[in-house]
Amino acid sequence: MDVSIQRFIGDVSELDRSKYFVIHSAPFANKPIHKSFYEEYNVTPSGRGFYGPGIDAKKLKGQVGVYPKAKEKKGKKIKSVKRFVATEHPRNLYKEGVDIEGFSDWAVQYFKNMDEKARPLWYEPMNEPFVHAKDFYSEKDWDPEAELRVKTEMSKMYLAIAAKIHAEPTLKNMKVMGYGAAWPSFELKDFNNWETNMGLFLDIAGNEMDAISYHLYDGVNQAGQNNKRQGSNNEAIMDMIETYSFNRWGFVKPHAITEYGGIVKKEFTLIRNMQSIRSQNAMIFGLMDREDRLEISIPFNTDEASWHITKQNNFLPYKAVLWRPENMGVPKSEISGWVYTNRIHFYDLWKDVKGKRVFVTTSNPDIQVQAFTHDKQLYIALNNLAESPQKINFQLNGVENSVQSIYVKSLTVFEDDLPHYFETIVPSIPSEFFLNVAETIVLTYSLKKPLNLSKKVTETRYYSKEFLAPIEAHKKIAYVFNEVKSDVIEASLSMSIGRTHDLSKRPLIKINGVNIPVPFNWKGYDQANRKKFFGAIEIPVPVELIKENNNVHISFPDSGGHLSTLILDVKY
Repeated sequence: MDVSIQRFIGDVSELDRSKYFVIHSAPFANKPIHKSFYEEYNVTPSGRGFYGPGIDAKKLKGQVGVYPKAKEKKGKKIKSVKRFVATEHPRNLYKEGVDIEGFSDWAVQYFKNMDEKARPLWYEPMNEPFVHAKDFYSEKDWDPEAELRVKTEMSKMYLAIAAKIHAEPTLKNMKVMGYGAAWPSFELKDFNNWETNMGLFLDIAGNEMDAISYHLYDGVNQAGQNNKRQGSNNEAIMDMIETYSFNRWGFVKPHAITEYGGIVKKEFTLIRNMQSIRSQNAMIFGLMDREDRLEISIPFNTDEASWHITKQNNFLPYKAVLWRPENMGVPKSEISGWVYTNRIHFYDLWKDVKGKRVFVTTSNPDIQVQAFTHDKQLYIALNNLAESPQKINFQLNGVENSVQSIYVKSLTVFEDDLPHYFETIVPSIPSEFFLNVAETIVLTYSLKKPLNLSKKVTETRYYSKEFLAPIEAHKKIAYVFNEVKSDVIEASLSMSIGRTHDLSKRPLIKINGVNIPVPFNWKGYDQANRKKFFGAIEIPVPVELIKENNNVHISFPDSGGHLSTLILDVKY
């Protein structure tokens, strides 16, 4: 690692903490514990809350589909917004045959007339609507024709809502995004799951969306198989959305990850509560690599969620809370005070990190790394995606005579025990050390003077027009990447494939007529517990092979599955 090189992702170098360090809670709670949290942990009062025109109309009129006559307020002043996401349960605004235009008109009036402090920057009309499609038709659950019918109507509703909001001059500051997907297992049923969910939605409503929203979870979210999305699977999902977006609109509509983390079933325990941080730390590294095309990402860490503390729930906290009663298991009226759960260690770990990106590399895809510098501080973060401890060969050049102290923060999240978090000052970092399973460390170097970022590296992506290509044995799939700038210092292909586990993941690849080897490894685990492998595999490309116009040919030795996307990643 050469600390004199500033890293740019597109045109972005500075870490925007407000895109990453928030909680899943509307930022209106005027409670001392919330205020002190935001201040102490450098967290943006942002997040996400469940309310909007649907539930408001339902309360006023007593049913879905009937809307109040809004009082038209005069004035052309552009309305102010607050940085958070407002969303709603589908049942509060949708039913089959709903008056889409009527709701869209009501939504505009609702947002125009609402309290200035409560108007959201982002409106996500429904939370995870497609997995609830079965709740809105009379046929048997998961009936394909009924599912398609309801999802189509829901998508048209998004389109109409967004179009009406965008057409209202006073709501110029508001953005609409969707569809809040719960289940982005695009590869299932030979990628029919893409065609009937995200693909369907983008084709119908995508033109009016300001961002494309979905949820990334390890575990089972509402429906589907047990996923461990961290690593290659997340990358393949996001690459697919980006490629489709670029091909359809000529640019990448930003991602909005309105929930992410890990899902653990069963009743609340302190150990189960912490498991999501294992996933959040693994996922945030990849999200940081896409800041130039990321609207917001919200780790699913909630506030105290006192609504969950009921007799029915044994007076125990909600599974994702950041605060819990200090005397758990009692009715709300008997709670003596609130304390942090161990989820606070996520914010402990990251609270100081800020500044410009510093260029870092790793040859091990299971080791994630990020680096930033601000003033006289250098922050280096590492995370282990592998299911075994990983050896780190640590090289840091350019600060040998400037280091005053090194502060180490380490968080290891165990599956069957309380987490291990510690902070310590060390005189030096060894050139070789091991990173534990599910361990994340943040090193803070205090320097005598600010780094001299005398050089820079800029990362650019080139998307191919070929999308979701079926794989046939020995049949070449052709890709073209034109108008690639010169002076390339590093290049790679991000190849995403969805195939059954018995089929090859190492095709023959030629770039401009020259064979290049395909690695045996990729980010994260082998996905053996999933029905199919769906992941992005990063393939280094010798820079001397890169030309202004490039032809790539890929052929597999066996038939089956799809090569969903191929992206050329270049560093200048």
